[in-house]
Amino acid sequence: MSQHSALSVSSYDVLALLGIATVFLWMRLTRVSVRDLGARAALTVTGYLRPRPDPAAEQALRAAFAELDRDLAEILGDRTVREGRGPLS
Repeated sequence: MSQHSALSVSSYDVLALLGIATVFLWMRLTRVSVRDLGARAALTVTGYLRPRPDPAAEQALRAAFAELDRDLAEILGDRTVREGRGPLS
């Protein structure tokens, strides 16, 4: 007759709990905050923590769009062509 224990635990359950405990211990020892990780992940996904663009690249892009704006205004003829850096500066 076989006996079944009410507290029988498989080795996979023990392995999963040991893994969770190891990750928790590592986070505690390295002083990682789960709350900060979650907040940083949420802000990164929503785009608030994007790095600022390179100032030279941003200026070149602004100049290119200002030139495009002047060319389109000249082609369409529905507004005066502005000299200078354009409306984005």
